[in-house]
Amino acid sequence: MALRHLGPWQAGDAARSPTRAGAPGALPQQATMVAPHFHDQATRVGAAPEPADAGTEPAGRGAGGERGRSRRAFLLLGAGTVAAAGVGAGFWLNRSAAAADRATPPSSPSPSSTPSAAPQPARPVGHWPLDETSGTVARDAAGGHDGTAAGVTWVSRGGGAVFDGRGSQIATEGPVLETGKGRSFTVAAWVRLSATPEDWATAVSQDAEDASAFYLQYAVDQNRWAFSRPGLRAAGRSEPALNAWTHLAGVCDGREGTLRLYVDGVQEAEAEDTNPQSGTGPFLIGRASYGGRAVDFFPGAVRDVRVFDRALTAARIRKLVG
Repeated sequence: MALRHLGPWQAGDAARSPTRAGAPGALPQQATMVAPHFHDQATRVGAAPEPADAGTEPAGRGAGGERGRSRRAFLLLGAGTVAAAGVGAGFWLNRSAAAADRATPPSSPSPSSTPSAAPQPARPVGHWPLDETSGTVARDAAGGHDGTAAGVTWVSRGGGAVFDGRGSQIATEGPVLETGKGRSFTVAAWVRLSATPEDWATAVSQDAEDASAFYLQYAVDQNRWAFSRPGLRAAGRSEPALNAWTHLAGVCDGREGTLRLYVDGVQEAEAEDTNPQSGTGPFLIGRASYGGRAVDFFPGAVRDVRVFDRALTAARIRKLVG
């Protein structure tokens, strides 16, 4: 395990106890970590029996004229009844389907009114490819929130931005996401650890009043990836590997009040979001904040950071992994 040397500005961070209440990695007694349960519930819809063919025989002729006319009248009456029943059933079925469509709002806008039109993909409100080769500007290809890079080494051919784990960071001028109570959002990034961190290491966060509003990070006390709020976290189950690219995604579902962590497109953890923070400060790549100070610097590379102003589904997360 590579040791990380702390600068004088970070001396206070080394003394921070993992069990101190409110610390990014601290896990108080009331914090909830729930292993994900996947219940695939199949819904079986019984098909209505098809109506039998209504065949009619020709009416009799000759000596039984009255009987034949009576039989023809009966058959014609029966055919009219069947036709009326068919029209009535179709009307009520169509009316029920239309009512159901009106009662269920569409999950996303569609460019076409036809039922076969595919839903539009969720567009990120921020996307930092981190494919620069030099300079101090990290371009936001989606929302115009360019970040200022400090102490970052650029790697060509999609290698991302390399952070030294001591002071490297990328910061936007202001907030990108609304992260308070009832707000939903998703943060995702490809990360690669170059050394096992000696402390918490945060790949993506956004500043709040005196800490970060959320942390997509490495949890040192569990040696796991985690999606956290101050004082609580959803920690994964697989151990991080060194020098290997891993896709992390944290989903905050404001309506359900949950945090979910995905590792390489697979949900590994879920926790109750009991401490939603309003992130009013800059969006950060490569570190977090705690107690008004810069902490939890990331030792390794980060690339393709994307953030969304909604809770992405598991299927959408898998599409990000590719």
